[in-house]
Amino acid sequence: MRDVKPQIREIEMEIKAYHYTPGPLGLRWLEGIKKGIIMAAKCRKCGNIFIPPKIYCPKCFSEVEDLVELREKPYLASYTIIYRDFNGERLSTPVIVGLVRFKGVDGGLIHYIEGPVEKLAIGASLEPVFRSERRGSITDIEHFRLV
Repeated sequence: MRDVKPQIREIEMEIKAYHYTPGPLGLRWLEGIKKGIIMAAKCRKCGNIFIPPKIYCPKCFSEVEDLVELREKPYLASYTIIYRDFNGERLSTPVIVGLVRFKGVDGGLIHYIEGPVEKLAIGASLEPVFRSERRGSITDIEHFRLV
């Protein structure tokens, strides 16, 4: 039997043809990240706090206008370790991607996690590491570091 390696070709994603705006709430959220502050949306009607912010509450569907600063350290809710690149080649350093959550907050952020693999555990405490040069994007958070 012959070893057949699939051909990987560059695909132009349709999403590149569109430009999405964050909307007024999302823009304020990104401005907070630019300042080094992580915030969540808070519904005035039902009190639900969630991240990432959306213009309508996912629980009661009321319009949301408020953001609250998240002061507690986030924690690791789930993670995966990536050992291979898009072409199936082994990475020199594995990449950790995790679901970052905050106590009392619905939802979470999927982001890069840095730290020793031995410290990886569901519930592990994290801290955001912000880039020195920021532009108001989720990538202003370089990664979350295991504490």
